[in-house]
Amino acid sequence: MILVVGGLNGFIGSNTTEALVDLGKDCVVTRHENIEIPGFLKKHIDHRHVFIEPADSTSITDLRKIGEKHKIDGIVNVAGGFSSGEGPLRGLQGYFDMLDATFQVAQEWKVKRVTFSSTGGIYLGISGTADEEQPIGLQSMFPILAYQKNVEVAAEQFAKKTGISTICARLMGMYGPFDGNQLGLPSRLILAAVRGKPANLENVFFGNADDMGDMLYIKDMARAIALLQTAEKLLYDVYNIASGKLTPNSELVEAVKRVFPNFKVDLAPGQFPFPPLPNIETKRLQQDTGFTPKFDTRSGVQHYADWLKAGNPK
Repeated sequence: MILVVGGLNGFIGSNTTEALVDLGKDCVVTRHENIEIPGFLKKHIDHRHVFIEPADSTSITDLRKIGEKHKIDGIVNVAGGFSSGEGPLRGLQGYFDMLDATFQVAQEWKVKRVTFSSTGGIYLGISGTADEEQPIGLQSMFPILAYQKNVEVAAEQFAKKTGISTICARLMGMYGPFDGNQLGLPSRLILAAVRGKPANLENVFFGNADDMGDMLYIKDMARAIALLQTAEKLLYDVYNIASGKLTPNSELVEAVKRVFPNFKVDLAPGQFPFPPLPNIETKRLQQDTGFTPKFDTRSGVQHYADWLKAGNPK
């Protein structure tokens, strides 16, 4: 039984839960405030392969209650937006509290592995190609990048002190079913095309005409996380999860137009005024899990469009 923190209504967590069930694992998923259930998990809940428990991921008391009801032998923590306390350090305190609670129950339950989500955004400003050996600077353009670096440092030390396999997955470019935040360009364009409305391009990072980025469909990303969590043996503690190639925004737009021939969009000219993101190397992931993406840009666009056209709101 694997505990997926943020697994019920989180974008990454819900898809990862589905991927774990597809690999034959039963899951306990946490819900906190939002009680919406994605359609692709309902059958697994009905068949009792997924169990829902209320929990705040920063609360050791909440997590211990889950352990009293279920025999947990692995933890996947891919939730986000941790916050606790008050004042300007609320976000940072939330991440510290989340780590403390997760580490405590991991030891108490004697789990085999803990997998945390990190972000490929920590490579921001690096050119060329980057692998997991790439030196990472301490300075962070956004708070979330600083928080994720703290998670990686703490996870490494936890593994050394306890002997519990502790993995950080650096995630890149996800889009697809249950993407509630609609932060990336792929989701914005596909949602607009399905609705027959102009795309909302406000505050889209790397959304200009000459930009390119790693675009990994969420079903592939979730499967990669599940493969890391369930692998018998892993050689490293940090893995990039990405498509392994940079896709130009022009290619993305053309892929959307193939599915929706009447779709029109005018991306802002030039490049987004940010340091670039490099091409993300995924050899570690491939070698240790056998992972390769099943979706390319066109099939990812089609799959997400079909999901939205079936009446799903996001």
